[in-house]
Amino acid sequence: MSVIAMVRGVEVIQDDNGRVHWQSGAAIDADGANGQNGNPFAYRYPDNKGLDDIYASAGFPNGSWQDVLVNDGSGQPLTDDDGNAYSRTTYFWPGRPVATRAVDATAVPYIVVNPHVRRNARGVVIGSKARVIYKEKSVEGVVADVSGPNDIGEISIAAAEALGIPASPRTGGADMGVQFEFWPGIPAEINGETYQLERMTPI
Repeated sequence: MSVIAMVRGVEVIQDDNGRVHWQSGAAIDADGANGQNGNPFAYRYPDNKGLDDIYASAGFPNGSWQDVLVNDGSGQPLTDDDGNAYSRTTYFWPGRPVATRAVDATAVPYIVVNPHVRRNARGVVIGSKARVIYKEKSVEGVVADVSGPNDIGEISIAAAEALGIPASPRTGGADMGVQFEFWPGIPAEINGETYQLERMTPI
């Protein structure tokens, strides 16, 4: 057992058998929700009426917004005809169009890992099997996204709903008591789909 990262006072541990785990609060991630399952989009532009705030959470127009949103080629977020903006997850489904390429936060339970955890963990992290536990509930998921370097503890909308955690990306989440774990190198299987390890967001 070894500590592979310390983020905002939270120890992230990898056991000798490969399991990575920590306990923290949980923020709610909407990234990848692009209407592909009939649910609302994570972001809208320019009216900002999506599930999450395109300015505060996606960072548009400053910072690394293109890590979160798809660029339309002119320096603006790519949207459909109704102002829904397409967002990314680190994991992507190869060969699919932009609308269905990302992992849908509204339909798939996923966790977000800190980049230091991803770098230091033994084994491939993205696409691997994950589990989140809160109080008496647990949900199986996938490691689908990577956070900022100072963030720890994020779950998708679908994961929050399964755990009974307030699931709004704008106002929800849990302050403490959420147990995260994942198994690098073991592909996740969710909703009849097997994830491929290390599928990275395309440019």
